[in-house]
Amino acid sequence: MTDKISVNSSTKLSEAINALTAMYKAKKFVVITMRPGKDRTLDQNALWFALYQRIAQMTQIGDVEDARKYCKLHFGVQILLNEDDDFRNAWYRTMRHLSYAEKLDLMGGCSLFGPDGFPVTRLFTRAQGIAYTDRIVTDFTDRGVVFTDLLGEVAA
Repeated sequence: MTDKISVNSSTKLSEAINALTAMYKAKKFVVITMRPGKDRTLDQNALWFALYQRIAQMTQIGDVEDARKYCKLHFGVQILLNEDDDFRNAWYRTMRHLSYAEKLDLMGGCSLFGPDGFPVTRLFTRAQGIAYTDRIVTDFTDRGVVFTDLLGEVAA
């Protein structure tokens, strides 16, 4: 049983403590992982999918999955290389020697990393997710892709 609790108020803190206490009493052994910050939102995931769809429609990059793999490799990996020492060390140990085509292929679903491919966007903090969105929009807007209808007030 895995429970994930985001604590953002005194009430949520109390709920987390109660859940931890109950789990400890029931199992006598509990592993806890904590980190500061907010998770990505479902809205962010939906926006990314819409961006990938638009890129696929308005460029020669390929289908939606091709656009997702391209963005993960070109923008997401760079964000993590710049900001996460553990990711950077692991990337250089395991991925650096691969060809561009192999790296791009691993960004999509595969037997090694599962249906989401090499972990990139799922590792993001909320701020990194925002930076990822900004980089995609900036790069592809410069190529003529229009996102204003997807971004609404954010683009203004």
